[in-house]
Order: sequence, then C-alpha cells, then structure tokens
Amino acid sequence: MRNSLLFAVASVAIYAMAVLGAGSPIDANNPDVQWLGQWAVAVHVHQAHDGIKFNKVLRAELDEESPQGKTLYLIIDATNRDGKDAKYEAVLNQRAAWRRALVSFKPAN
Repeated sequence: MRNSLLFAVASVAIYAMAVLGAGSPIDANNPDVQWLGQWAVAVHVHQAHDGIKFNKVLRAELDEESPQGKTLYLIIDATNRDGKDAKYEAVLNQRAAWRRALVSFKPAN
C-alpha cells in the first residue's frame, strides 16, 4: 500500500512538472515575452518548414534556477498551415542576454 501511494504521488509530481514546466508564472502579455514567443515560432518554422504563424503567447513560466541558465516555458497560440488555431509548447534557454536557444517546440496537449 505504501509503495502504491508513493508511486501515485511521484506520478502526479512528474505529470505536473511536464504540464506546467518547472518555473514560476510570469506575465504572458509582457512585450518581451510576446517577442520571445514570436522568435520561438520563427526558429521552429525555419527548422521544420511547417508554415505555422504566431498569434500570441498564452502562458509563460520562468525558471531562473536552471543549471543551463534561464529557462522559459511558453504555451503559444499559432495558426497552422490549414488555417486552424493550435496551441504549442515551447521551451527556450537563455545563458546570456545575447545567447538563446529553442530547446523544444511541440503541439500542446
């Protein structure tokens, strides 16, 4: 019974980290956050050639404690090639003001 409870708690914690990211919520309407969301979509389109179009960042979280520098988790609303709105999860890493990388970009669940 104890092992089952421990497994359930660990599963919920892992799920919450995967869905919510590991950061603190920040203002998604901040112009800098919107710009970073637009940048993430542009980098993704350059790599994937799937033609999605940025609409806006819906949610943002920042993890300043990451060993890789600052990590930003975004939920982005974008229009796909078929003209339908879709949500995407983007993870960005910034080691310094001039050095940023798109770590992942995928459809949100």
